[in-house]
Amino acid sequence: MAALWLAGGVLLIVCGAAGGFALALREQNKWRTAHAFLRLLEYTSDSIRYRGCPAEEVLTAAAAYPEFARLSLERCIRFTEISVPDVFEPAMREELAERLLSLESCGRESACQTLEGMVRLCRPREQSLQEKERSAMRLYPRLGGCIGALAAIALI
Repeated sequence: MAALWLAGGVLLIVCGAAGGFALALREQNKWRTAHAFLRLLEYTSDSIRYRGCPAEEVLTAAAAYPEFARLSLERCIRFTEISVPDVFEPAMREELAERLLSLESCGRESACQTLEGMVRLCRPREQSLQEKERSAMRLYPRLGGCIGALAAIALI
């Protein structure tokens, strides 16, 4: 009987830690999405500035990179078709969407300046999400394990 209680207790601890790890992975996914969007903006700026590529060519090339897969660029041929990730606040998403719209009608140098401004706007949020992700990876599995241990103790 004691072995059964011990196995149940261990199972509760492991399940709690796994639940904490799953929550930490959600935070990691948010950061990776924000990071991919930021990298897309930098890639687009570099492609326009140094190679003079039009939007369709830039987005087609970006869609081929696994790094940008989470942004669903497969059918995007215009900047306005890029979906701003919802890891950004609604007001920021709206502003980013407006700036993507303005890219459709600007010249090469103006487009690069707009993209650099978008990168500066997104970077603090991306860094904040990265800090949360690092903390979550350290804390959430341990916290889940502790909650599982408390549940096991409570059931004794």
